[in-house]
Amino acid sequence: MGTNSGNDVEAGFAKLQGEDFEYYMQTYSIILGRNSKKSTVDVDLSSLGGGMNISRHHARIFYDFTRRRFALEVLGKNGCLVEGVLHLPGNPPVKLDSQDLLQIGDKEFYFLLPVRSILGPTRHYYGYGGTKKGRGREYYEDDFEDDDDGSSGKKLRRDGPFEPYASAAKPGLSGSLEKKAEGRSRIDRETDNQQLLQLEEKDVVSSVATVLSDLCGPGEWMPMEKLYNELVEQYSNVWHHSRVRRYLTSEDWPGPESKEKPWYGLLMLLRKYPEHFVINTRSKGRVTLEFVSLVSLLS
Repeated sequence: MGTNSGNDVEAGFAKLQGEDFEYYMQTYSIILGRNSKKSTVDVDLSSLGGGMNISRHHARIFYDFTRRRFALEVLGKNGCLVEGVLHLPGNPPVKLDSQDLLQIGDKEFYFLLPVRSILGPTRHYYGYGGTKKGRGREYYEDDFEDDDDGSSGKKLRRDGPFEPYASAAKPGLSGSLEKKAEGRSRIDRETDNQQLLQLEEKDVVSSVATVLSDLCGPGEWMPMEKLYNELVEQYSNVWHHSRVRRYLTSEDWPGPESKEKPWYGLLMLLRKYPEHFVINTRSKGRVTLEFVSLVSLLS
């Protein structure tokens, strides 16, 4: 499930820390819920003592590219508690801050962020759960913009043994230092965005490869339209809406070549990975049909 025990330090964009488990987010979007015979989730809370009120797909934690922050989307009918506030399906995604206490079913755990930029070259310092909640944990600093829009119903905690997070620019810094810090921060954000988009591409490529390997035998091809329909059925309610727009609609491809082909963005992505996918085209009059297969199925 991605949990680890002992003192082995792993890397991730964020960490879920419970009393008896820890999970490192190594993709920008994960599903929490319970495993079934037909499907599995990233974090199986039912096996961790989450109780009977865990839906198969109960919640999704993802990185919001637009707002540059992590958020939690509630999917399960019984909702989730974030800092004691109940959030239900259909509500806007909840902004997640480092040290937020989450509860899904009977399972409580903390959401933690690295001390530095999530994809920066610096070391990550991870804390390990003790025998009591809220003790023995080395928190991450919140390196993301703290522009609370008021929708989460949360307040910054300023009590307890932990100091509130310091802002990046302190009053004593000179103007030149502030400008340099802002420039570095902007470069870091651009680098993070680029690397996160690359991770998103790899995640989509992995999903496509899974569908093709499940449905195609050796030497077989799948029409792009069928592949598209399979991805819509399996992932349209799981992927973030921005990912759905990029790869399962033609909204980002307004040209005539994408007309009546909502899978056009997906096709462009697969063409970037000829080491994994082979694309064959056939023309019938003015209509061009695309077929795709895995290199491993044709070799």
